[in-house]
Amino acid sequence: MIVENPNYLTEGHLVRSLITISLPMIAANLLQSVLEVVDLYFVGRLGPDTIAGVAMSTSIIFLLATFVIGLVTATTAFISRHYGAQERDRIGQIVKHSLYIGLGFSLILSISGILFSKPLLLALGANDIVATDGAAYLTVLLLGVFTMIELWVVTTSFQSCGNSMTPMLLMVGVNIVNIILNPLFIFGYGGIIPAFGVAGSACATILSRGTGLVIGLVLLLRYSTHIGLPLTWSCDIDLIKRILAVAIPNSIQSGLRSTTYLAMMALVAEYGTAAICGYGIADRLELIALMPGFAIATATAVIVGQNLGAKKPERAEEGVKLALVFYGTIMIVVSLIYYFFAEQILWFFDPSGMSEAVGADYFHTVVPFYLIMAISMILSFALNGAGDTKKPMYATLLSMVLIQIPLALILPHLFGLGIDGIWLAVITGIILQAFFLTLMFRHGTWKHVTI
Repeated sequence: MIVENPNYLTEGHLVRSLITISLPMIAANLLQSVLEVVDLYFVGRLGPDTIAGVAMSTSIIFLLATFVIGLVTATTAFISRHYGAQERDRIGQIVKHSLYIGLGFSLILSISGILFSKPLLLALGANDIVATDGAAYLTVLLLGVFTMIELWVVTTSFQSCGNSMTPMLLMVGVNIVNIILNPLFIFGYGGIIPAFGVAGSACATILSRGTGLVIGLVLLLRYSTHIGLPLTWSCDIDLIKRILAVAIPNSIQSGLRSTTYLAMMALVAEYGTAAICGYGIADRLELIALMPGFAIATATAVIVGQNLGAKKPERAEEGVKLALVFYGTIMIVVSLIYYFFAEQILWFFDPSGMSEAVGADYFHTVVPFYLIMAISMILSFALNGAGDTKKPMYATLLSMVLIQIPLALILPHLFGLGIDGIWLAVITGIILQAFFLTLMFRHGTWKHVTI
């Protein structure tokens, strides 16, 4: 059986608690980064147009998946709060209804993938070749998006109970399957498996996540001692409404963030395929740099939720401060690697060298502000873990949509900065978001939120 420790996040040494829950999450997210690197490596062998198409498709996936991020955030807040309050009988019901919501949203995304993949890419400024390659990838990925969404809910359910080891092991399995299938589906194998090209990468992603989902559901149903997923199909509309009330503000926040990224991608697209390619690779690598942060921030959200449920708000605040130090240290190391080895890293993913100039320019301009980005991530997740999802939404709206996007439109032309003006707008958004979230966290009202 999978036995979750009921006390270690709300009692005992908090540093040890943070490390115990976050290290397996970091490992799982790094494994997810391996999946991203594998995809990018093999797709990169298909040429710059395909890289650009996949990069633009990924930005659309981020936008369409914003509701899922809100759902996962709400699931974390509810489960960790009930777990900390030792109300274990409610946890299985929350998991079941989160799976219901995720399945419904998956259906919407799949229909969108069939109807709108190529038009969306063209609207973002892709030429016909880039849009065709991107649509081949995006359509397949959205048809199987339920595997990503439901796997995310399952792993979140374990993590919210303090069990981060099981999700890590699931990601090991997902990555093994993905690494095996990726080259086979992209390039084919000896006439037995046809070469699907860029669509093969999406197929490999779906099948690997589907494998993880099946295993995760079996573990939830048969081996978890505290989740107790019900086997009945009953539906509690009131519980769904409560989950959505926490999920929607975070979904809006994620949507605003993704909309900002899409706007940046559209503005970068004005500088040609090489710029899209360079920015796309840089963004994927930035996402890899953020993976440890997502893990630590998720652990922080669980610590906040469980300790608020256990009526220990001071311990929750102490956990947030420790997480800031922990992730800040990691981000400094990553920043140094990206700054000094930008050209070599970019060449690995694009041997043509087409993306090197723009990608390296982005890294040398934005990387020095990664530490500030880390502060925003931890504080945002801490507020979300408390169920106070509106404040991060407001911070994102102010910093990114109302300030960063207008600056990205103005700076390149007003001061003749070109694409560097877009990077300066990104930096401004990073700084302002951290500033607003710091003020909101220090105000302390998150300690008294009820969900």
